[in-house]
Amino acid sequence: MVPKKILVVCMFDSIHSARWLNQFEEQDIDFLLFPSSPHRKVHLELEKLLAVSGAASFRLVPLARYFALPLWVLDKFANNVFRGSLLKAAIRSFQPNVVHSLELQNAGYVALRAMSTGKPKGLKLLVTNWGSDIFWFQRFPKHKVKLQKLMKLADVYSAECERDVVLARNLGFTGQAMPVIPNAGGFSEADFAIPRLALSERKTIALKGYHGWVGRAKVSLEAVREMSEELQGYKIIVYSANRSVLKLAKQVSKQTGLEINAFGKGAMSHKQVLEMFTQSKIYVGLSESDGISTSMLEAMAMGAIPVQTSTACCDEWFGDSGVAVHEITVPAVRDAIKLGLKLAEDPGNADKNLKTIKNKASAEVVKKIALTFYD
Repeated sequence: MVPKKILVVCMFDSIHSARWLNQFEEQDIDFLLFPSSPHRKVHLELEKLLAVSGAASFRLVPLARYFALPLWVLDKFANNVFRGSLLKAAIRSFQPNVVHSLELQNAGYVALRAMSTGKPKGLKLLVTNWGSDIFWFQRFPKHKVKLQKLMKLADVYSAECERDVVLARNLGFTGQAMPVIPNAGGFSEADFAIPRLALSERKTIALKGYHGWVGRAKVSLEAVREMSEELQGYKIIVYSANRSVLKLAKQVSKQTGLEINAFGKGAMSHKQVLEMFTQSKIYVGLSESDGISTSMLEAMAMGAIPVQTSTACCDEWFGDSGVAVHEITVPAVRDAIKLGLKLAEDPGNADKNLKTIKNKASAEVVKKIALTFYD
């Protein structure tokens, strides 16, 4: 039997790309990978897949490690002409059954350019919405035009929440919408087996440290500064922090006397992040836009009560067992943190969140759905 041929346009340096593809390692599929971002570095997990000789085969488009950066720079001024032409040539040569764009503003727009004169007969275009791809970018006129063209061209669409399926339909998508699942794969049995501290023993508050573009970590820290007396005795951990957030964390710690440990982006491994959540009473993530928010799901899985901006899809994951932040202001975030700490006093809330994750985001559940995407 001839294996399916899938051409995936994705970020080579992304753990999310690697985790998605890893789910298909045992399938009889021939994968050809085309770079959507300028990074020459290939993520270690993706390198492992490239070295595997199993049922599925994974390989990069020839010279991909070398042309990704220079052509990305040129395409910043040429509207994806160069990479679009290369992708078009790769499609012609490889003759895939499906072209799958993992993310829209890079991978999706390159596919749009490659198919600007039409799709080859029998070829399906599958586009996957990552995080802010539609919710945030549709508000910018130039992006909205591209998104409308891409949605009309796509045969299949996948997203992390029902909200973004509705937005895709509003932009002109008329094809098949796949079931909503986390794009980064699900939680394994090993993840669920990580020892968790009892709620009464948790004295840590985890803050996501992104600030800039859509992240708003500095507001979290300003809220912590204002309620420092109430937080005495807690350890604050800021992770994946920008340089300016690292600086502010140090200032707040010095001024308030709170123990604040801040770590830059990539300084903590995925396992260390999960272990941090097993010791945290609450997790605080603020963003102007997001999809599911992988950090929020990880917090829920590990027993930390999520305090998450409603601009993510948090309402589809928790009701009264978490806190949706509707205003990114210091007073609103301060009140949300107080409510989160209160909710954490009831073990039933953490139990409810864990049950949700096991039912909707376990590796078994997610993989079962993911394996239907290329049917």
